[in-house]
Amino acid sequence: MIFGIITVFATLNTLAVKPTVSQVSVSQRWPWNRLVDIDYVLSCDSTQRVDIAITAYDGDTPLNLPASSFTGDIYEVGRGPHRIVWDPTATCCTNSGVLTNFRVALKPVRPPVYLIVNLERSLNNSRLFEYVYPDDRRLVTDKRGDRVWYGVTNDTAYMTTKLVLRRISPGTFDMGSPPEEIGRETLGFCFEDRHSVVLTRPFYLGVFEVTQEQWYRVMGTWWPSCYTNALYAATRPVDSMSYDAVRGTGLGTRWPADNAVDASSFMGLLRTKTGIDTFDLPTEAQWEYACRAGTATALYSGTDLVSPDFDTNLCALARYKFTGGEADRSVTTARGTARVGSYRPNAWGLYDMSGNLFEWCLDWYAGHLGTDPVTDPEGTSSGTGRVLRGGCYKHIAAYSRSAFRPPMPPASCYADYGFRVALPLP
Repeated sequence: MIFGIITVFATLNTLAVKPTVSQVSVSQRWPWNRLVDIDYVLSCDSTQRVDIAITAYDGDTPLNLPASSFTGDIYEVGRGPHRIVWDPTATCCTNSGVLTNFRVALKPVRPPVYLIVNLERSLNNSRLFEYVYPDDRRLVTDKRGDRVWYGVTNDTAYMTTKLVLRRISPGTFDMGSPPEEIGRETLGFCFEDRHSVVLTRPFYLGVFEVTQEQWYRVMGTWWPSCYTNALYAATRPVDSMSYDAVRGTGLGTRWPADNAVDASSFMGLLRTKTGIDTFDLPTEAQWEYACRAGTATALYSGTDLVSPDFDTNLCALARYKFTGGEADRSVTTARGTARVGSYRPNAWGLYDMSGNLFEWCLDWYAGHLGTDPVTDPEGTSSGTGRVLRGGCYKHIAAYSRSAFRPPMPPASCYADYGFRVALPLP
């Protein structure tokens, strides 16, 4: 088994100083508890970080094992000794007989910073995926050392016929807002106290909100958005979007029990087109972590609001009420929603995380998430509303705080609702 999307990465991987894996050993834990330790040593430059692709065998027979059965040092690994843990109870192996000669082959894989899906291509087309690696000349290094592709806004193909996602590394952040944050008192029903969140696995997130043409390229039909003038619609975000339309009204309602979606939904058809069965919405924690991009302030620019209504710090970041967003049906992008990527991105090169459209997240809404530290939260098991994030073109500045989190029924499809695509790694 080689992790699904990493299989593609590995085939294109070249490095000036090639990392190598050695001293691979497989041993079942004693006292016996079924878990299997896979120890290895990675040799590479001190600055390099790689993913580890795993192929598992019973003797010479390849095993089709779920990626979720492996944990440990798999993603963004540095040089030195490491361990991966395999849980056979999470596979069919415990039901289909004993593995007489379980072994693995490990291969270091350089992860791309950006993944691009060509929506004009189909499965098994060699040009379906494109990759942007850290040494790509299109990337620039920001003041924190992150490699960012600001030029993605210069070609409308990346907003229409291609879907661009940026890799978000795992990490820890403070989710929520302090009591004194301006705007929190204005919209107190949607606040969250600060608590520490750990995300243990990387994921990819759309650089832009999904546009009307990207929706068409996946679904084969145009969604009835509010702003559909033919000259401007293609690069505007698809609006009036419901959670149910993105994931479906059958299987797609079951999160967090599983990540299944309806085959006819946007995510279902995107999974079919790409052969990758983890495309989805981000969790609420993934969304806020990606939005903040290392900041702890009200806005992802590293600044706080100075006013809950009109705010000068927000004007460079977002289409909101006072930057042309007051609701009307103007045919140009001067009013209503803006063309995606029209405003300043965050430190990780993600655009419109504030303003333009509210964005659906996977989670059921919980009134309070508590103050205890949590790891990889997936939200409460049930509820009446799913979480929206990011603010929108119609509302005041307080709605665009990184921590603002209103709930709405999943069938809701108001003019200020949209979404962006996430790709969690298994």
